[in-house]
Amino acid sequence: MKFGSQLRAALYDDWAEYYIDYDGLKKLLKRGLKNVGGYTGKDETEFVEKLDKELEKVHAFQNAKYEEIKSKVQRCEDTVNLISKDSSSNGKERYTDIERQINAITEELNELAKYKRLNYTGIMKIIKKHNRRTKFDLTPFISVRLKACPFYKETFEPVVINLSQLYHIVHQGLGSDQSSSSLNFSSIPTTLPSQERTLRQSTRYWIHPDNVMEVKTTILRHLPVLIYKPGTDASITSLYFDNDAFELYQDKVDRKPGDQLIRLRWYGSKESTREIFVERKTRLQGEEESKDRFLVKEKYVDDFLKGTYSMDKAIKKMKENPGKTDDDIKNFQSLVKDIQDTVREKKLQPVLRTYYHRMAFQIPRDERVRISLDTEFYMIREDNFDKERRQDVAWRRTDIDNSDFGKLSPSECTKFPYAILEVKLNLDGEQEPNWVKELVKSGLIEEAPQFSKYVHGVATLFTSQAPSLPYWLPNIDKDILKPSVRQSSEDYDEDYDEGSSSALYGISSNRGKNIIDIESGDRRDKGKAVEVYKNDDDDDQFDETAPLLDHDDDEDIRENKPIGLKTFRKIFRKRTRSRPDRVIIPYNVKEPERVVGSVKVEAKVFFANERTFFAWMKFSILLSTFALALFNASAADNELGMRCAIAYTGIGITCLIYSVYKYNSRLSMINSKHPGPYDDILAPIFVCLSLFLASGLNFYLKLHPKMIETSHNSSTTNASSPNSM
Repeated sequence: MKFGSQLRAALYDDWAEYYIDYDGLKKLLKRGLKNVGGYTGKDETEFVEKLDKELEKVHAFQNAKYEEIKSKVQRCEDTVNLISKDSSSNGKERYTDIERQINAITEELNELAKYKRLNYTGIMKIIKKHNRRTKFDLTPFISVRLKACPFYKETFEPVVINLSQLYHIVHQGLGSDQSSSSLNFSSIPTTLPSQERTLRQSTRYWIHPDNVMEVKTTILRHLPVLIYKPGTDASITSLYFDNDAFELYQDKVDRKPGDQLIRLRWYGSKESTREIFVERKTRLQGEEESKDRFLVKEKYVDDFLKGTYSMDKAIKKMKENPGKTDDDIKNFQSLVKDIQDTVREKKLQPVLRTYYHRMAFQIPRDERVRISLDTEFYMIREDNFDKERRQDVAWRRTDIDNSDFGKLSPSECTKFPYAILEVKLNLDGEQEPNWVKELVKSGLIEEAPQFSKYVHGVATLFTSQAPSLPYWLPNIDKDILKPSVRQSSEDYDEDYDEGSSSALYGISSNRGKNIIDIESGDRRDKGKAVEVYKNDDDDDQFDETAPLLDHDDDEDIRENKPIGLKTFRKIFRKRTRSRPDRVIIPYNVKEPERVVGSVKVEAKVFFANERTFFAWMKFSILLSTFALALFNASAADNELGMRCAIAYTGIGITCLIYSVYKYNSRLSMINSKHPGPYDDILAPIFVCLSLFLASGLNFYLKLHPKMIETSHNSSTTNASSPNSM
């Protein structure tokens, strides 16, 4: 379904007039493009004024509605506090009434989150459409206006936290939650212990950005939000350690028994943090893992990693603590020594930084069900392998302590496209709660077994250095929205009915499959370097973090069908397989003659061309060497050996000449940024057939030596005939 239809289908009826007038903006743009004189400055002024008006409308409505929701939540909190102080017998009835109210507020908050995302997507799409079809660029304008009207940055987190606390207290009042006895908001926040060891079994899931708020509100109906440090932001930063051989990474990918990760972690901004957690995660059996950690003051981190700081002060405090036993102290000393020894012996250093916002859900002092939801997940290189990122061999980079990752290049920093949900259960043989089962089956989350933030970060940022890659990496770009959640994408594209630049190439969609399934059938943009002007309003989900002018919105996905006789027949048709099928172009629509925007050719494209050339050259040389050896080893009267050697030599020389030609041809196409095709269908088939025929001839003549004798006698007779005359 195209975005215009998607917006009309998804809007909340009560707020219909407050959504962006996407159709109106689109019609205004089309009207200007249809003018005889083309799209003029007057048309641009009219379009910009309407766009700015729509942006102001959306921003004002969202702010007003959000304030209204916060007022409703505050009234519910006041009512709950009054009920908790009143010992009358109708307490449960009043709690039930409050529960109905907060359910309604939660649904309204869900709709507001959808409202925010739909309108932001609509604004970005209409801007991209405008910039592609006109000579004007609205990117600077929309950047300035979005800073003035930053409705898209609202996370609604304060209200989510308040709602979770309300649900927790209401459930206690109704008797459905007996884990905590006090009925007040101060019981929700907790603090982080300075030392702890935890055993857990966890399952990880990916969540599409469209579903994050719905997942949050589903969980908070059953678990309250756990606040570790009241008054601070919910960001978590971790520094993972490894060596230049990525030994710990490879152990994690191979799932070796006892594989471990060592990291430093702090909560909130670096400016407000003076204590760092040293953590070691060890996999025990299956998905079970243990996590040991303790606090180190920031000023001692460097000395701790060098092994010159032995945590004597912490040990002294433990000895003075009557709650700590001798075994606790010995275990702590052993943990400190083990981590320092591992860092020294394996020459570990900070390799990767991860940064994300975490919302944790857990009933206080109840560890049976714990859930964490991580959003805005960034991965940043922290190593000094190829250049100095950490000055003076410091334990961290200081240039990004303010979490300003926008200035980093894509090779230094990348953002994970989904939110990450982790469900940690410690049920001691009990059945998992029904609401957890329903959440897993809801289609809102996608299971990602064995997923690791560190492994994914290394596989993404150190692709050429990582010894091997995790199984989920090929599917990271798949759309994980389920068909039940997503509207059908087969509707007619109403955006290109008249006078617009229609998409010339058909796009088939392959959605709704599990991210774990490695789809060998997906071939994306095979044989093409860039995509031609395409429909920019397709059913793909808009990425808020993507550049405004992205020329790779659409991917040409084809199914890999079983190879049969029809497949080989199609290969020899005039139209090659790599070129997409044309569709009927509507009346008055011209085929685009240019590639959209400038295309940057990366160095790896040239290297790929060279590798292909070397592969052909290697094959040619090996075949020619074999033919030469066969020729030299054959006796003068061995006709079979001579003929086969000549045949193999011919094939080898032909391949060598062809590889030189193809290399130069592709190099010329790359330099000129030609759209392709770059694949080569016929040459490998020709080589296979030639080798097959040469080998077949070899076997045939070996089994029928009389053919060689007859041919030899015939040639001898012909040679002697002139003499006899």
